[in-house]
Amino acid sequence: SDYNYKTEKQFTDEDDKNETPRYVMDMEFDDKRSVRYPDGNYEQNVLLRPLKQGNELQFFEFAPYRMYTCYAIPKRVHDIRAGAVEGHTLIIWSKNPPLSDAPGTRNQRFVYVHPYPDSWYPEYHTVIKYRNSRGALVDKKLEWPTYKRHFYLPYRLDVDLCYQAKSAADIPSKWYGNRHLNTIGDSYQITASVCNAKEPRQIFIPVFA
Repeated sequence: SDYNYKTEKQFTDEDDKNETPRYVMDMEFDDKRSVRYPDGNYEQNVLLRPLKQGNELQFFEFAPYRMYTCYAIPKRVHDIRAGAVEGHTLIIWSKNPPLSDAPGTRNQRFVYVHPYPDSWYPEYHTVIKYRNSRGALVDKKLEWPTYKRHFYLPYRLDVDLCYQAKSAADIPSKWYGNRHLNTIGDSYQITASVCNAKEPRQIFIPVFA
């Protein structure tokens, strides 16, 4: 994450020189054997936690079909719990068949927007038609390349949603399936939020191994 929890602003070069702690995507557990059977009564979060060198649970792979796979547990992928709805939480879940177009599979598809020039994205400003929740056919102008270094949720067309880390002041999301979550003290949930190109909590920097 490019968000500095000490200054509550975007990281600067000076912050890194001062060795201000960085937070990265991680599991809510510290041992891959702690991953639970994918069941609606036990959903495990992908959290921002302090960077820990050598922790393989902090490694994710850019997989085909717009999926993001856990390196240590390759059958588990990023998933927005219960659909692309503002405020819904990022969890780790069993990978659905990539070619499936089931609703649960669409929950697992994301686009990381690299900071390339807008002209490199042929979709930019393209107008497409889709049916909204009322069944009406409407136009949508694709603007997602605007959100550089964001994780964009591509299948929700009526609103642009991106990953956003919770702030220290935000109340953790609670539901029956995450009642066992016990690492919130030094970690932060990630939720689907309306995209904002200048919101530092939505900016993520890939570090390639």
